[in-house]
Amino acid sequence: MNTHGVELVTVELPYGQGQLRFDAPKENLLAVVEPPDVAPMRDVAACVRQAVRQPLGTPPLRELVRPGQKVVVLIDDNTRATPQHEILPALLQEIEDVTRNLDIKILIASGTHRAMTPDEIRRKVGADIAACYTIVNHQWANEANLVHLGVTPNGTPIQVNRLVTEADLVVAVGGTVPHCLAGWAGGAKIIQPGVCGQATTNMTHALNMVSPIPHLGRLDNPMRQEIEEIVKLVPLHFMINAVLDRHGRIVHLVAGEPQQSHRRSVELAKAIWVVPVPALGDIVVVSSHPGDIDYWQGIKGLFAAELIVKRGGDIILATPCPERISGTAEHVQSMTAMAGLPSKAMRHEAERRGITDLAGVNTAVVAARINELAWVSVYSDGLTDEDLRVLGHERATTVQQALQHAFERQGPKAKVIVITHGGDLCPVLASKLV
Repeated sequence: MNTHGVELVTVELPYGQGQLRFDAPKENLLAVVEPPDVAPMRDVAACVRQAVRQPLGTPPLRELVRPGQKVVVLIDDNTRATPQHEILPALLQEIEDVTRNLDIKILIASGTHRAMTPDEIRRKVGADIAACYTIVNHQWANEANLVHLGVTPNGTPIQVNRLVTEADLVVAVGGTVPHCLAGWAGGAKIIQPGVCGQATTNMTHALNMVSPIPHLGRLDNPMRQEIEEIVKLVPLHFMINAVLDRHGRIVHLVAGEPQQSHRRSVELAKAIWVVPVPALGDIVVVSSHPGDIDYWQGIKGLFAAELIVKRGGDIILATPCPERISGTAEHVQSMTAMAGLPSKAMRHEAERRGITDLAGVNTAVVAARINELAWVSVYSDGLTDEDLRVLGHERATTVQQALQHAFERQGPKAKVIVITHGGDLCPVLASKLV
């Protein structure tokens, strides 16, 4: 596209710990989709105390604590922005003010992600909490650490971390944002996939694989419904859901019965993370921020772009991915085995080959599905050429170069949408919000 004499707008995208900049023609720029600035909580500790003393659907947390209990506190891992170091001190004090005669463990609900390192744990929970409490990474593939609790009506086997099933009191702390598979993060998701085994997680991801609709921002999807069936049979007594702003600061805390508190937090989060766009774009430029650690998180940017790009359009994804496709080797192997296949063939081929890692296959299905919808190019320091071959995406040497190439394909009148926080944001056509 010849930009001589054309008025340009410089656009900034979050990228890892820094920013990327590129120029777009002003007349072509349809929208920059970003979460609004909102006021964060001034006193997080006071708000934690208020939330757990005035919960939805349960007695106050103090009334659930008894001397001699085994207490498990579930937290999300370093792929999530929830500032556990701000929430946990007040939460644990509230519990221990009732009695010190407790066996408290913190279990990191990491799902199928790799284990957090000691340094990562200290950054996540704070040095004092890390030094004073037993903190355990969930191990999804370690059968010895799992207990079988039966099956759901849909036939999903329920394997759950033994620490959860043996606890007298299970309290969870997570964050509520739109989620590409479960519709919304938070609530029951801290159990599945958070602390479940491979058999359980494979089944819920298989439901996503066969679903004909994108799930981002929708609670009425088969995966979320199955997750909530699972939680009916798993101990989860009390939940704190945090809603964050674009800077990772806490704006709302909703505590209480897991489903009620989650639904309320979703309503509050919509004002920040569900953002209208005026029309579909020919070209969508999206940052995966804050889902930057690997493609397993970075693909969330493609889920967001998928909702607002025209069929046959261009998506340009900026995602650092320092840990490449995934920190879980089994997922990489499964996705590599699916490389080059059409999305509709992948689950059948996985079954034929005896591939059991359906979570990995599901991610391959989504990447292929979006490749079939639009041309996808990726700017990334971490993903190798071989990684991009597996994913079926083109390499962008810069976002600017990719945008120029997209204009050559889409034409000089192509409309461009930019999504700044694609890892968490759910763009919605404005007409659907009426």
